[in-house]
Amino acid sequence: MKKISLLVITIFIVNVSLAQNRIPPDYLLEQDFPDSVRNLKILKLDGEKLDFSDMLKLHTGKKIIIDFWASWCKDCIVGLPKLDKLKQQTGEDKIVYVFISLDKEDVRWRSAINRFNIRGEHYRIETGWHNTLSNYIDLDWIPRYLVLNEAGRIIIPKAISADDGVLQRSLME
Repeated sequence: MKKISLLVITIFIVNVSLAQNRIPPDYLLEQDFPDSVRNLKILKLDGEKLDFSDMLKLHTGKKIIIDFWASWCKDCIVGLPKLDKLKQQTGEDKIVYVFISLDKEDVRWRSAINRFNIRGEHYRIETGWHNTLSNYIDLDWIPRYLVLNEAGRIIIPKAISADDGVLQRSLME
């Protein structure tokens, strides 16, 4: 029994490590979001639904950092202080911080935003992890950060920590 438990733990650790270190697809830097992603409905805090493309249009002219997270994700919550520090370093006048939750439960999503005082633009994908955006970006771990340029194109396709040097440099440029 101990050998089986050890094997299961080892497999889990290897899978987690592979997911965190998996290289994102090249096409993320080479093309715009496809219509299937642009038309994805996301829920705002006020209960209004809008297309992902409409959210992008709201922030045209500014860099956008998207934080994929969930209230049940320990790594997401533990990483919030690093994100707050990044906000202080970069300022919020030229960069928009967008949080896209994969929570299926509305109450848990809203509660976590309040409980952890998460400042930024908040949206939720009601279907959770399984959606066209997650599939397109090959979402394999959260937290996951994307950085979009002022035109809404991906310039950093994957960072798993807000203190990632590449992510930080992309926001400072």
